[in-house]
Amino acid sequence: MLKIYGLDVSTWSNRVRFTANFVGLKYEYIQVNLAAGEGQTDAYLAVHPAGKVPVLDDDGFQIFESGAITKYLADKTSSGLYPTDIKKRAIVDQWSEFVSQHVAKALERVFFNRIIHQVVDTEKDERSLQDGLAFLNRFLPIVDAQLGKNRHLASEEISLADMVLLAWLDPAELSEIDLSPYQNIGHWRNRLKQEDFYTACHKDYIEAFQAMSAPT
Repeated sequence: MLKIYGLDVSTWSNRVRFTANFVGLKYEYIQVNLAAGEGQTDAYLAVHPAGKVPVLDDDGFQIFESGAITKYLADKTSSGLYPTDIKKRAIVDQWSEFVSQHVAKALERVFFNRIIHQVVDTEKDERSLQDGLAFLNRFLPIVDAQLGKNRHLASEEISLADMVLLAWLDPAELSEIDLSPYQNIGHWRNRLKQEDFYTACHKDYIEAFQAMSAPT
C-alpha cells in the first residue's frame, strides 16, 4: 500500500497529501515525530538521508522531496495536475518553482521567526524576518496578478503549482501575514480550501498546528 511519511504542520508534507487526495489515491499516512528524533533513526535515514519529511513509499519504491513526489503521484495516475504536453508542463514547472524559490522561502523566514523559534527555543533573527516580509511584499503581487489572469496559477486548470502555493499559504494567518491586499489570491484560496482534497488533510491549519503543539 502507498505510504506517506509526513508531519501535520509541514507544508511540504501537506503539498504531497493535497496531491494524493486530489488524484484519489488511498494511502497510509505515517506521522514522523521529528522533535522526538524519529527522523534520525538508522531505518529512516536509509530512506531520507537528511532525516526530513515527506517521504513516499510505493510498495517498496521510496522517494523523498515533495516536488519529486507530487510529480510521481500525478504521473502515476495520469492526472491533469501535471500535463503531458511539454509546453503546458513547463508552465506548471515555472510557477511551481517560482512559489518554491520566492514565496515559500520568504514565508518560511517569517513563519520561523514569528512562530517556530519559540517552539524550538531559539532566538529570533530580526533581519531574516524583515527580509522575508520584504520578499513577500515583492513577490505576492506577482502571484496575485497571475491569478487575476487565470482561474488557477499556471492556467485555467488546477495543477501541481496550485498545490505548492496552497500548502505554503497555510501558515500565513498564524504568521500574522496580511493577505487581504491580494484579492485574487484570497478568492482562489478560499475556493480551494473548500475542496475535499484540502479538508481531507485538515480543516484549518491553525487548529492542526495547535493540536501538534499541545502538551501531551
